[in-house]
Order: sequence, then structure tokens, then C-alpha cells
Amino acid sequence: MAAWTETVLRESLGLRPGERVLIMADAPLAGAAEALAAAAAAAGARRVARFTLPEPRAGLQVVPRGLTAEAGEADVVICMRSGLDLAREDAPVRAARGASRQTGRGRWAVLAQVDPAVLTATLEPGLAEVERRAGELASLLRAHDGVHLTAPGGTDLRIIWDGRPVHAETGRIQEPGSIGNLPPGEAYVAPHETRTDGRLVVDVALGDIPVDRPVTLTFRHGRVVEVAGGGAAVELRRRLGDDTWAWTVGEFGLGANPHVAPCDRVALAEKALGTAHVALGGNRAFGGRNPAPTHYDCVIAAPAMRFLDV
Repeated sequence: MAAWTETVLRESLGLRPGERVLIMADAPLAGAAEALAAAAAAAGARRVARFTLPEPRAGLQVVPRGLTAEAGEADVVICMRSGLDLAREDAPVRAARGASRQTGRGRWAVLAQVDPAVLTATLEPGLAEVERRAGELASLLRAHDGVHLTAPGGTDLRIIWDGRPVHAETGRIQEPGSIGNLPPGEAYVAPHETRTDGRLVVDVALGDIPVDRPVTLTFRHGRVVEVAGGGAAVELRRRLGDDTWAWTVGEFGLGANPHVAPCDRVALAEKALGTAHVALGGNRAFGGRNPAPTHYDCVIAAPAMRFLDV
């Protein structure tokens, strides 16, 4: 079993001697960033640059000096945050991503809602098993046109995606300009924006909004027409407002990672083997037509699936 840094640098990002590496991390992950920097240097990286990310906040944000220049020149970029804040723009990361897109060379790994224990537990085992499971689940989705999804929490939902591309997130991020999440592990698709109907009861995670009690979303022709629950439901209504695209289905996915446990951290929970998630909002990046600027993953436990062919 390799160190988690080896999984990130070699197995996921395919770091080669002589390449430039940029590591961005918030203060709670300073130790992890230092470990990655040392491993990159030992692997022969020509340059390793490190930046501490400020916490996202409303209003004016300062981009650390030199960050965009480093991002534009980096072959490998690793972005690590201990938290997730979907309600505020992450200006430094957005600026770095823009600079990297201009040159088209950087391979990006994004690690959100992680801590040292998560890094060890989810990445030390390597990527082979997750890659296999994600591929198998993606093949299952490709073989059908939709699903009737039920769960003990009360979910009873019909989702149709026929003709849409199905993706497997394996953690292999080795093409210039590519981006992926670590820990990885899901098969996902953009459903047709008008063909999801029924009830989704969100009982594991809902974006970065704490789920104080399950949130029930009622879909009709792809859009949420009713929201019920506690404080999480109130906050979701506040954030999405009256943007009809934000309330429109954006994704269906299945977790494929046996090293991740279901939890309230959505960036991890949606990867956990044995979970399913339905997202609200934008999906143009992976084959859909929903232009919403927001994307809220809604994770449920113990789904049962009856696949559909239409």
C-alpha cells in the first residue's frame, strides 16, 4: 500500500520528472500540503510552488500574488480545502483555474472537505478497485435508459437519461487540461431536463447545507415543485430563489468508492459505495443542457434501483 501522496502524484496525476507542480491548500491542510510538496520534489519535479488559500468570503477577495502566473505554468495543480462553501465564490481558485485554462497544460486534482484521516483512509488503498467499480456502474447505466429509484427514507423517483453520455470518475487525471476529484468514485449522467418525476428524500447530504432532518423534493417534469423539511429546506429555498434552472434536475450518480463512508460531507458522501445522488442545477460540462450556475448534489442512502428502457 503506497502513501496517499503517491496515489495523488503518481497514480492519479501521473507526475513525471521535470514537471512543474502547484499546490494550493487552506490553513488546516498545511501539513498535507507540505507532505505533497516533499513527495513531488522527491519524484523529480522541476519546481514545486505552494500557496495558502484564504477562506472564501463575501465581497472583495484578494488573489495571492504570483498565483495565476504559477497556475499558468504548472503541469500539475492540486487544490485542497478542508471545507466547502457553495454560497461564496472562491476567487483565488477561480483565478488560478482561468490562468491554467489559457495555457491548457495543467492537470488538476481537487480535494474538498478532506482532512488527514480522510486522505489516508481513502487514498492509500490506490485507485484500482475504485476504477473497476466506477467502470462497472457506468456500464450498467449505459445499458439502460433510466431508473426507478426508491429508498427506505421515502424516495420514489423516476429518472430518464436515454441518449446522454455516461461518465466514470476513476481518479485518473492524466491529460493536459483535465480536472478531477479526489477521492474519486462515481458513475454519473445528465438526465433529460424534463424527464424526472416523483419524490426524492435527501437523508445523507445536500450540498454544503447541514441536513438537520431529511429534505423532501417533489419533481414534476424535471423541476422541483415542492420542498419540505427543516432548516436545510429553508436554506435551500433561500439560496436557489426563483431560478427555475437551479431547481431543475442536473445529474444522477452512483457512488463507487468502498473506502469512503456515507457522511454529511457531500464531496465525500457522493462517492461512497452504496449511495446515490441526484443533483439540482448546471450540467453542461458533462452532456446536459441545464445552464444554471449552481449545482447542489443531494445524496441518499441505501437506494434500490429498477432500471428502465424506454
